[in-house]
Amino acid sequence: MAEKLTPQQEMAVRNRGGKLLISAAAGSGKTKVLVDRLLSYILDLRQPANLDDFLMITYTKAAASELRGKIANKLSEKLAQMPDNRHLQRQMQRLYLAKISTVHGFCGDILREYAYRLDLPADFRVADENECRELRDRVMERLLEAAYENAADDQDFCAFVDAQGLGRDDRLVPEILLKVYDAARCHLNPEKWLDECVSNAQLENGADVSQTIWGAYLMADLFAYLDLQIQAMKKCAAGAAVADGMEKPAILLADTVNQLEHLRSSENWDQIVERADIDYGRLTISKKCPDQELAERIKAVRTACKKGLEKRLRNFADPAHQVLDDMSVVASSVRGIVALVRRFDREYTRAKRVRRVLDFGDLEHKMLDLLLGKSRSGVTSVAYEIGDRFREIMVDEYQDSNAVQDAIFSALTHKRQNCFMVGDVKQSIYQFRLADPGIFLEKYNTYVPAEDAMPMQGRKVMLSCNFRSGGDVLKSVNDVFAYCMSPNVGGLHYGEDEALQEGIPHEPLGEPEVELWTIDVQESTYEEEA
Repeated sequence: MAEKLTPQQEMAVRNRGGKLLISAAAGSGKTKVLVDRLLSYILDLRQPANLDDFLMITYTKAAASELRGKIANKLSEKLAQMPDNRHLQRQMQRLYLAKISTVHGFCGDILREYAYRLDLPADFRVADENECRELRDRVMERLLEAAYENAADDQDFCAFVDAQGLGRDDRLVPEILLKVYDAARCHLNPEKWLDECVSNAQLENGADVSQTIWGAYLMADLFAYLDLQIQAMKKCAAGAAVADGMEKPAILLADTVNQLEHLRSSENWDQIVERADIDYGRLTISKKCPDQELAERIKAVRTACKKGLEKRLRNFADPAHQVLDDMSVVASSVRGIVALVRRFDREYTRAKRVRRVLDFGDLEHKMLDLLLGKSRSGVTSVAYEIGDRFREIMVDEYQDSNAVQDAIFSALTHKRQNCFMVGDVKQSIYQFRLADPGIFLEKYNTYVPAEDAMPMQGRKVMLSCNFRSGGDVLKSVNDVFAYCMSPNVGGLHYGEDEALQEGIPHEPLGEPEVELWTIDVQESTYEEEA
């Protein structure tokens, strides 16, 4: 990558005065920006900082070690240029005092320091994943044994087991309970979230399916899909209407559009059920039709519409009264799940306390107890005390944070808004570990450009110059993602601001640099005339 900073990178390094979000595209030099920003503080002539004035959070221990090495290399480079700079010399000695760690490593250090405030044993240790898995399995086994022994007196438990195992197989029960437990632990207040799960499953007397959160979601999803398909089918019908040899397909497509619009106008669940049987008719297009490209496009759009709509309409197979009856059973099942998850939490916590261990989730939630209080009512004096230790908190791979981790960063920087966050929501791949890219997106959509920000206002900088690839490669990437990325797919509009730009001009190879291979996985469902 070029040593000279781009204007965007310079803004990311020099901008001060509020929380700063760096949206760093692939190959845009995000680590270089973070290291250069750190050095800009250290070399500040008016208020030179020390390395251990900063907290740097990375996603893995390996990333923390790599970052420490890059900082060391940068310090060595600056010392070669300024060998008599005593302040820089001291930073090399402070390098291994610098707080560069994962969020769990940082939480563990702080909790040991403040263990007396949380009634924690000062010599607690953090259990590894294998130990936690073994302990969880043991607690879960005892929990379910007790639950089955008392099943006759617990209708909610029976409803849960029957719903998940269809009355024959309950092997998924432990897995489901642990998933719900882990999901709850990713929220600031797990108990409140579990209460909301139960509340959302309850039905009010006289409620229509469309008034439940589940029914409203399914109807909104169906209508959004219909809006897209109606628009696509109208274009096909209009094209067929003016094409030679396509009079019958044009009439058939227009009739399909009318049926889709009639379905789209449904006002309640039962109307959707009544109108769900769409008659697409028999599409016949002669191979002698002059515009075969249009014919293939019509066939593809029609096939995609049929398959996609059939998939969504499976949710509307039963009338509202049947769905409501089923949902009353679901409500009982949800109560059974939540009761078991709470019981598991108590037993698992007791087992960990006996062994004087914490797991990763405990580290985060105990840290929140320290920073926001057990009721999560507001930033505590301890949070200000800890936050004042750091000139700035720098968070790498911010797109993979969850709500609990973000609350920790926010509490520590509440007073001075001195948080530097770098990441790329397009590279968020850890939702299966309950990361929440929506946190990044919320700031991305609400923070103002750094050059326009007022003091203490959240600001953002876009790093869009890619220093790894040539222009033809980047143009191809932009073409693909501009087509397939949207707020509904990927959570982000891929426009000019998000498009990759060539950071270093590459000499063309004189041959195609990109090949795009596509695989047609759709089965043909239309008939052709000879």
